[in-house]
Amino acid sequence: MSCMVRDRSGSRSVSLMFSGGVDSTTAALELSKTHDQVHLLTFRNGYGHYKIERTAKRVREIERHSGKRFIHHVESVQHIFDVMLMDNLRAEYKRWGSGFIWCLGCKLAMHTRSVLYNLEHGITTMADGSSSSTGEMVEQSLLSLYLFRELYGERGIRFTTPVYTIPREQEIESLKKRGFRMGLRIKDRFLGVQPKCHPGELYYLPFLIFDQPPAHDEDKVTAFLDEKREVAREYIDRRCRELGIPSRIEHEEEEE
Repeated sequence: MSCMVRDRSGSRSVSLMFSGGVDSTTAALELSKTHDQVHLLTFRNGYGHYKIERTAKRVREIERHSGKRFIHHVESVQHIFDVMLMDNLRAEYKRWGSGFIWCLGCKLAMHTRSVLYNLEHGITTMADGSSSSTGEMVEQSLLSLYLFRELYGERGIRFTTPVYTIPREQEIESLKKRGFRMGLRIKDRFLGVQPKCHPGELYYLPFLIFDQPPAHDEDKVTAFLDEKREVAREYIDRRCRELGIPSRIEHEEEEE
């Protein structure tokens, strides 16, 4: 006998943070094998995010392979990012002394909205396309993922990274064989397929050109996320009160 938690609509649903790049596209395809409905969540932070419309093209490609089981939701998280970081950007940079606050603050704003989206729709599983092959990115480090996972767990939501252990070359070759557009390749990155983030690209440019990953102090990363997760919790609680929805999903198990 096994038990499965189902969302309020009665179908096996999952949400995925989606950019349309190699990792999140592979994650969407993998999740569609085990879920009836996949909610693809695309966010823009309001500062240096361009070409968001590229994600819709990728969704159409995915649907040609896996059917009409995807819901694509596009939304700005600028209001969250502002409170999280941008309202005091100069002071925040002086305090933390590193550009990692941009990428980490942006990703936490996206996770904050994702938690709320899942609560609104009663979806018990959230995923993103983090990969061990891009572990130089502070927002995809094991430490950051652990702290993001805690934020979801507090709300009764399971957070998973379905492609984390899949080698990137394996992902790339699989997408090529299926006929997906890949764009212009620079090392293991592809340009022209997913949205652009100018600040993030500048931050990681030394790695792309010189194979020199940025150094991230784990104590600072932990302290930053601990502080900003409190901002996220307050935002989620306030919005739940305003929307009149529970701030945590209580799981109802069904026998199969």
